[in-house]
Amino acid sequence: MRLLKSPTLTAKFLSYHFGGWLLFSLINALSLGLLTQDHFDKITIHIATVAFTVGLSTLGIREIIWRLNLFDKNWQKQWIYFIATSTILGFICACISVSFIYVYYNLVGHTVPSSFWGGVLDNWLFLIILMITWTLVYFTIVNQDRLHKAKEDATQLKLQLNEVKMSALMGQLNPHFLFNGLNNIRALILEDKQKSRAMLTNLSDLLRYTLMAHKQNAVSLRDELEIVCQYIELLKIQYEDRLIFRLDIDQNLMAEKIPPLLIQLLAENAVRHGIEKTKKGGVLTLKASKDNNHMHITVTNPGNLKKSTQKISTDRVKPVKKDENSNTGLGLINIKNRLAIQYGEQSNFKIEQQGLNVVAQCQIPISIKQEVV
Repeated sequence: MRLLKSPTLTAKFLSYHFGGWLLFSLINALSLGLLTQDHFDKITIHIATVAFTVGLSTLGIREIIWRLNLFDKNWQKQWIYFIATSTILGFICACISVSFIYVYYNLVGHTVPSSFWGGVLDNWLFLIILMITWTLVYFTIVNQDRLHKAKEDATQLKLQLNEVKMSALMGQLNPHFLFNGLNNIRALILEDKQKSRAMLTNLSDLLRYTLMAHKQNAVSLRDELEIVCQYIELLKIQYEDRLIFRLDIDQNLMAEKIPPLLIQLLAENAVRHGIEKTKKGGVLTLKASKDNNHMHITVTNPGNLKKSTQKISTDRVKPVKKDENSNTGLGLINIKNRLAIQYGEQSNFKIEQQGLNVVAQCQIPISIKQEVV
């Protein structure tokens, strides 16, 4: 059996410990009628003896609890140790207390109340019950502290894991977005140098934003819309009249915080899986409105959803794994995972077919401190 080291005894703990036993001894003396006696020294000896001997005995029990790591034992073993230590230490404590009182009474000439062993037996059972009670109280308090600390450690670990997850997800966004932008430039660079130059400028601004967004948990809706408009302008050079972009934004929401690149990913998904695959293109509509304490972001585009996409996207927001056979792609999976990490059950995300259009809807809390949960 590996013996563990007990926590260091602090002055605060010792003062509370012996102060508590001193108070108990005083109450015990009152209940026994000792305070009505004429000899003040008898009262002092009884109080001091009980407080000192019981205080030291319970410190011994504390040491045994930690040394044998009784916190991790099953309840049967715990009770065996509790009863055994309380019985042994209670007997020793009774012998020491009675011996000290008898010696003092004989020295000063007081009448000894009973025989030595009679006094020991009279106090033994009482001390056993007293020590078991103290042990249970101490055991409960320490267990509560350990549980509280475990919860704090688990919360801290969860925060660290969430930060790692968020960094990993954001790390996936940058190369994904860069790949699409470079492909657009490659397609036009030989056809129109002026347009290609404009695309490079826009792409540079967009990449700067994504690099900065990687370091933040939230950005203002205004900043996100600005970068989305740049992104759409870049795409419109490629899609021309096939892409029509419309905004319907509640101006009171412009300063509210949202996860960085959230709307950009929704717009990118709408173009890749909607506008691009529709022969005549269509209208991409972005709407942001407020309902109670939530912001509703809706992106509408022409297109059709596959069954696998509908199944995944209508689930309650929670982390999901990438399905290689799904039509959602990395973008939508990242959106769901980021919302689950950052807002938990306070957010909601779904994408569904409405007539000839695909509608992606995102709901997040507003007017609260933005932090990783």
